[in-house]
Amino acid sequence: MLLSVTTANSPTFYDVLGVGPNVDHETLRKAYRRLAQKHHPDVNSSPDAHEAMARINEAFETLIDAAKREEYDALLSGALETAAGSEAPKSPVIIKLLKRLTGHKTPVYSISFAPDSGQLLSVGFDNEVIWWNEDGGMLKQTKLESGAVSVLRAFPHNRAVAAGATESHVNVWSIDQDRVTSWRGMSEEWVSCVAISGDGRAVAAGSVHHHLKVCDSESGSARFALRSHDASVTAVAFSYDGKLLASGTADAKVIIRDAITGKFLHSIERLRSVVTAIAFSQDSHYVAVAGVDLSIRVFRMSDGVLVKMLYGHGRPIESLAFHPNGWLFASGSRDGTVGLWNATKGVGNVRIEVSSRPISCVAFSADGTRLAASGQDKVVRLFEIGAKSPTG
Repeated sequence: MLLSVTTANSPTFYDVLGVGPNVDHETLRKAYRRLAQKHHPDVNSSPDAHEAMARINEAFETLIDAAKREEYDALLSGALETAAGSEAPKSPVIIKLLKRLTGHKTPVYSISFAPDSGQLLSVGFDNEVIWWNEDGGMLKQTKLESGAVSVLRAFPHNRAVAAGATESHVNVWSIDQDRVTSWRGMSEEWVSCVAISGDGRAVAAGSVHHHLKVCDSESGSARFALRSHDASVTAVAFSYDGKLLASGTADAKVIIRDAITGKFLHSIERLRSVVTAIAFSQDSHYVAVAGVDLSIRVFRMSDGVLVKMLYGHGRPIESLAFHPNGWLFASGSRDGTVGLWNATKGVGNVRIEVSSRPISCVAFSADGTRLAASGQDKVVRLFEIGAKSPTG
């Protein structure tokens, strides 16, 4: 069940019960009993009594439950900040479409900016990697043989790593200038998600058989292999420094591990649906988790507290990416839109109509001035981004 949320002009659950946001359980119970004695249809003949009592019950049942209350507070925070942002004289995020890059013959699965040059790379279903120049033209193309690419990551000095899964193996390609090397390993059936570490030295894969494996991207040697999940692994992501690995599952959990040893660190279980995408902020202060219920939940890594819960997309979210500033992040959805969200206190949530087809991937440039998005329509859209402080 999704929690309802108020707008700036309607009462919150705290308003309904006449209590403050820091109210304790005993005060909540007293407030509920007082209101029930006044509004219950057995004692109140008003035609609005049933509706009023239903709202009082909903408010009390949400706030008296610690998990529901935490979720509601996070959702309420995001809703009020969005409403405030619509009235703010200045937006903390300015976005402008710069170019539409056409050249792919098949849907685009992954995009990445080189951290040193800012050059954009993209790869399609046909394993064609395209390097784009600043004018939006194709600088060069590279066809990766054998296998299917699902994720691509660019690195300094014209290097890139690509990975994907076919049949019962994970395939990894290392691109160095014009030289391409590849290996096929990590034997595993029904791999559902793959991720490349921030330094390009490791590849993680999750499977529908509850397995999580991490290997060296150059040699293929295994770092660790685990079967610790109770459900299919549906999303994996490395932190930017490569120290942490997050894996999300079909039973609505995210487990955080040491990316080198596989050691369990902690889990996030305050989710309501299958995990579809995960992203760490670049300072590892936050982790954003998208679910099949169309939500994006932002958790603080230091203590696992749910900071925000955000809604806006009409279909499942396939990709998440954080801006270098640490508070702004983007989402790409099957509804053809790109979302820009604020992970902290402050205003600035925006959704952009990008395509009539699903958006599969989003990425920010290392300097934070560019955002790229692409997907099923084969077009790579390049946006200019201006991000101020999160409070506008």
